[in-house]
Amino acid sequence: MKQRHLLAGLAGIAVLAVLYLLTRPAAPTDNTPAPSATVSAIQLTLQTVPVHVSAPGSVMAGTAESGITLAAPGIVTSFAVRPGQDVTAGQILAHVAPDPQSAADLRKAEDAATAASAARDHVAALLPQHLATNADLAAATQTLNDAKTSLAALRATGAGQARDITAPFAGIVTTIAATPGGALPAGTLLLRLAAGSGLSIVASLPEHDALRVRPGAQASLTLLNSNATMPAIVAQRAAMLDPQTGLINITLIPQGTPLLGEPVAARISAGSVTGYPVPRAAVLNDAQGDYVYQLDAKDIAHRVNVRVLDSEGDTSILAPGLDASMRLATTGAYQLSDGMSATLQGNPP
Repeated sequence: MKQRHLLAGLAGIAVLAVLYLLTRPAAPTDNTPAPSATVSAIQLTLQTVPVHVSAPGSVMAGTAESGITLAAPGIVTSFAVRPGQDVTAGQILAHVAPDPQSAADLRKAEDAATAASAARDHVAALLPQHLATNADLAAATQTLNDAKTSLAALRATGAGQARDITAPFAGIVTTIAATPGGALPAGTLLLRLAAGSGLSIVASLPEHDALRVRPGAQASLTLLNSNATMPAIVAQRAAMLDPQTGLINITLIPQGTPLLGEPVAARISAGSVTGYPVPRAAVLNDAQGDYVYQLDAKDIAHRVNVRVLDSEGDTSILAPGLDASMRLATTGAYQLSDGMSATLQGNPP
């Protein structure tokens, strides 16, 4: 009897459970939308584009600069120019007075030439009387010629004479190197003069950029004081690092006449690269490096790590390796994560 009642109770419970399952309210539907971001996108196109590197620099005299030296000993009494001054060919640069020793040397050479001339005349007068020979006359003539040569050499250098030092060409005085008043030996540097038409630009680049630059490459210069621009040509790339800056110097020849010493910004052609030009804002970066998001046919974002070949202005060039059949997220890409759905700007959600 008890067993029958137990079975009946269990059956009732089972019926109630079935009724509950059949009649319980349905679970609420989760209507929360999946994460999404609104972005712009572009189609990738492989292109070969020119590469440029930028560097600060300044206008230098370079090989256009020449040193003006004393050809003979003397005393610089005064300079007629100052650093930074334009001069014309033949313009007086400095006044030089003779020093006592060179004046004495000149007088000695003049006396020697006078004595040699008199001796030669005397031998010539004795020759008809057979009191001198042709050999004597030849020796006297040689002595006279030697004395004249020595005297002419001294006079040509200005030794022992007051003289003016003049500019051998038109240019710019860059340095006054000597101090007036003291006796100076031959070869003393007086000043430096740079030809205005031979100025150059020296710009400095990090090694990885400098090695992409070749002599003959085209460049554009912006003169920072005047904001004027002019073309230039790469003349030389240094073969060593500058010990003061740790950079490599690039020498450019301006196709114009900038002012000596003026600071410039140089934009130098450095060959070309082949890759995908994309807006710089499309390239993101984290601890794993540079990456972008590409969108599949369903506009689902997929993270792709990339290598940036070059960046200039608002454009970066990405190395080949991306799937060109997929679009690249640009504006708003920073909102995406891998696997997120994207809504393209201008398209209905």
